[in-house]
Amino acid sequence: MMRIIYLLLAFAVSLFAFAPSASPVDDRAGFFSEKERATFEEFTRELYSRTGFSLYLFTADKEIAQVKSLADSLCESGATEDSLRAVIVIDGSTHSRAFAISPAAKKFLSDETAERLSQKFLLPEFRKDRYGYGILVFSAEIAKYIARLNDVRLTTPLPRPSKDGIPPIAWFLIFAVVASVVIAYAYFVRQSKRAKRRERSRDFGGFPHSRFDSGFGR
Repeated sequence: MMRIIYLLLAFAVSLFAFAPSASPVDDRAGFFSEKERATFEEFTRELYSRTGFSLYLFTADKEIAQVKSLADSLCESGATEDSLRAVIVIDGSTHSRAFAISPAAKKFLSDETAERLSQKFLLPEFRKDRYGYGILVFSAEIAKYIARLNDVRLTTPLPRPSKDGIPPIAWFLIFAVVASVVIAYAYFVRQSKRAKRRERSRDFGGFPHSRFDSGFGR
């Protein structure tokens, strides 16, 4: 059984042989939109050209039983020509993921750092079913981390984590409703006070008035 698994891993590696000149992404699960794929390719290629660090992505179209073994194999497959490399592997079910770092690249990026960034940027988007965007944001944060360690600032526009707060238009509507309630309350309070003053005036203007004693008729 184990022999079959290793043969399958070897077959996958042969299908997905990374090289700096090749596309850094093989999205068989179809998580990326065309725009997300283009963004990933753009900032990873800039990262490689300016730091020599390669970041690759492989997504499977189905669930992978040995996702970590596959990630390690893909990372080792081209380490002789591309020594500074890291590989992200995610299976089609999104239940399994792995991150592999070549020995030379571990001076820039550790497994602990990669997992911390994954918890902070990848998983929150996955919980919202934003798989492609989650992978993109996570990869961009890794690229920024590597660039900072090399005193490099990437010029490619990078995606930012999505925010699920109340949108600006909602805040405007809330403000408008609250302001309307306050204005209406102030208007009715003012009208009530005026009505009471008019009522007192009518009561005082009547003759004879219960509070006014002229002294006649005694």
